[in-house]
Amino acid sequence: MSLISRRSDRTRVIVCIDFDYFYAQCEEIRNPSLRGRPIVVCVFSGRTGDSGVVSTSNYIARNYGVKSGIPIKVARSKLADRGDAIFLPMDIKFYAAKSEEAMSVIRGFGDKYEYVGLDECFIDVTDSTNADFEQAKQLSMTIKSSVFQKTGLTCSLGVAPNKLVAKIASDFQKPDGLTVVPRQEVENFLSRLRVDKIPGVGPKTTKKLFAMGMETFGQLSCCDPFRLVEEFGRTSGICLYNASKGIDNELVTESGQTQQIGKIITLKKDASRSTEMYDDLQRLCRLVVDLATERQVAFKTIGVLLILHDLENITRSKTLKVHCTNYNELYSVAKSILDEAMDWSTDDAVSAKLRVRRLGVKLTDLKNNSGQNTISDFIGST
Repeated sequence: MSLISRRSDRTRVIVCIDFDYFYAQCEEIRNPSLRGRPIVVCVFSGRTGDSGVVSTSNYIARNYGVKSGIPIKVARSKLADRGDAIFLPMDIKFYAAKSEEAMSVIRGFGDKYEYVGLDECFIDVTDSTNADFEQAKQLSMTIKSSVFQKTGLTCSLGVAPNKLVAKIASDFQKPDGLTVVPRQEVENFLSRLRVDKIPGVGPKTTKKLFAMGMETFGQLSCCDPFRLVEEFGRTSGICLYNASKGIDNELVTESGQTQQIGKIITLKKDASRSTEMYDDLQRLCRLVVDLATERQVAFKTIGVLLILHDLENITRSKTLKVHCTNYNELYSVAKSILDEAMDWSTDDAVSAKLRVRRLGVKLTDLKNNSGQNTISDFIGST
């Protein structure tokens, strides 16, 4: 059996829409006087003015080396010479509203629409463009214009025969870019790009590929796939090789607006015991189950996130046997996850070292539940 996937025989036209520096751009739209200044959107811990991490920044701040994930203190030091730099807290509710404004425009242009996140989605326009990339280019220009007129947001689009190449293309000419890669140009387009442009390839894999003499897609595509399987395992090795060839047969799926539902809060004080967080956990479970009900989805996987005082993350999850919409079932499972996550610290001396600062609950593996009941709706309420 061949290790390598075959390229789909049918020509598809897929568009990836990626909103530019989304959170920071939303802040510019809300307050136009911020334009031209370095903007840093942060996850503040609430302890001190500099405690927390950067969520995103606009391109002016990025030019100074400010990027997501770095401590706010480090970001401030990088922008020390910019007296006009502004550091803002995340406002997810506002960003979600702007995202939905834009998504409501985009959905009308696609034969199929797939929501990826607040700032990204895919549409399949194969039928509406007769699989013609020139028509797709004109359609994409219309999408960009329509989104901007409706929301003030700029976005970068990639048009390609599959989701992988469309995703890579959407990042090629940011911000406010449009990159079209017809099927016959895929190999040439990818060949000179660095391997870290492959979605999901991080610093460790990049470093290993570089050490193997494969810095570009072109070099990777010439590698013996069996060597990649040997180095990275069967699944990852095959994915890397197929990606280097621009092969991706994954369809745009009508996933609705939400692929996950989550809420996170900062505790009033650090917690070292699960019992200290039960009230907050109940509140989080009620919030997310209400969102699930509002969006008419059922969930199957429940996750609990702990962010410690040093910003280290602990994530645990459990998957139910059937999809569920019931609050009691959700809280029962989330409580058991929290108890297990904290269980190792039964000794008081050890417990004191585990200080939870923020607590979150996330629902994934969602499915549309409009007009339906799940088994857990009945067994979870007894």
